[in-house]
Amino acid sequence: MGFFIDKHHRRKSSMAVTAFFAALIDLFVFGILYGVLSEPLYRLVRLGSEASSTVVQGILIALLGTALCCLQFLLRDKRIAPYGFAGLAVVLLMFYVGASFLDADVRSDMLRLITLFGLLPVLVGNAVSWGIFLALKRRNPQLVARRKTLQEEIRAAAEASAAKEPRKKAAQTAPQPAAPAPQAETPAAAPGPQAAQDAALFGPEGAGGPMSGRSEQEEAMLLYMDDDDDETSDY
Repeated sequence: MGFFIDKHHRRKSSMAVTAFFAALIDLFVFGILYGVLSEPLYRLVRLGSEASSTVVQGILIALLGTALCCLQFLLRDKRIAPYGFAGLAVVLLMFYVGASFLDADVRSDMLRLITLFGLLPVLVGNAVSWGIFLALKRRNPQLVARRKTLQEEIRAAAEASAAKEPRKKAAQTAPQPAAPAPQAETPAAAPGPQAAQDAALFGPEGAGGPMSGRSEQEEAMLLYMDDDDDETSDY
């Protein structure tokens, strides 16, 4: 539990890991911008001296990269953007430390290269992002709330679960809607006088029964068979 819980019995925050990945994203953005814009800016921005032209070009790239990286303020946690630039400063410091172990003839060139491409993005990015973050925090003091202890989180979860119980019981004890009453069957219509007359003369098939659909040939055949039966009975 000590790996996940601090000495104040609070869950350890994952902001350090989040800031590390945010710094990697910032580093990737600035690397892409330097690779794409260095040549066009070198042709377009030409001032009196080479050093001033390089500084202005670096400031333009740093401003554009900072604007892109500040889109992280659209995330729910507003600390990600400034913490990412703080992590970028740590990365720059690591580059300086690594360059200090190089040979003397290569060290100066490497330090100059690191300063040329890394110093302005770190300075401009931290200044802009921390300024925005502090302005947001001043407007909303609850932007960075105090982290709850483990006991407080358990108590809050228990209270939320207890608050849901009455609603569940009310939903279970609510009266169910009554089933619709079955529709009464409509009585069959009484046969008309014409149908009664046809039934008396021709039987049920003449009154529209199931055998009323016989053709004239079938009727003649049945009549002929009836005559044959009568003759046979006479003999």
